[in-house]
Amino acid sequence: MKNISLSIAVVLLLCSTLPAMGGAFRPKADPLIWNQSSADLPPSAPPDQASERDNEDNRGFTNETRPAGQFFVDMSPYLPNVCVMATPIKYEGTHIDNMRLDFGDEGMRADNAFDSKTTFNDVFVALYYGLPYLKTVSQDKLNIDLGINVRTIDFHEDIQLKSIAQAPGSIILPVPMVFAAVQFQPLDVLALEAEGRGIAVGGKKSYGLIGRFRWNFDGSIYATGGYHYSKCEINRDGITVDAAVNGPFIEAGLSF
Repeated sequence: MKNISLSIAVVLLLCSTLPAMGGAFRPKADPLIWNQSSADLPPSAPPDQASERDNEDNRGFTNETRPAGQFFVDMSPYLPNVCVMATPIKYEGTHIDNMRLDFGDEGMRADNAFDSKTTFNDVFVALYYGLPYLKTVSQDKLNIDLGINVRTIDFHEDIQLKSIAQAPGSIILPVPMVFAAVQFQPLDVLALEAEGRGIAVGGKKSYGLIGRFRWNFDGSIYATGGYHYSKCEINRDGITVDAAVNGPFIEAGLSF
């Protein structure tokens, strides 16, 4: 997590040094509260093993409400715009019966309840451009952004059982993705927005989808509500993660 925090700090520091390079530097901060469902967040397991799990029933996981946030910087017409999004995710629970758990080369049969903790922290950094002339033609009602995105996944699984003191699995992995966003503002006070990030290579998938309604208040303040779905399938160092986290969110925004 320290590496991810350092990456965010570097990106924001670079952004703060760029206003002199263009006249359209406009930062925007969007803190949000996300109700995260743990519908599909298993520990690692080889794909040829039948190790079906229901997190809420078998692991004691429940929905978590956690803070997250986005930071946008609209640059000059010649430099790509920047979006940084961080979504910390953490689940803890007890009670798994008669299940096989695998962590790389280590496996165990869980015949009794034990403690389970999963952290899955995501950071998305996107560089993008708006389609030229579209806002002008649509009289500032429609905009489409296209670009590239790097997703940094910090995954850690920690299992504690009487017979096994600790069985951790951990991955820190950067994933390149494509980025697309659409903003449609039929009224001055109301806008509809959608964002998508994704890649599919060799049967493995990583993507995030966001849809939101935005209500604009007087000045630079606005509020949004929407739905966020995040999915990733990764396999590295003998650890396989197939995770999906989703849920509604509310958000407050401030344009500087």
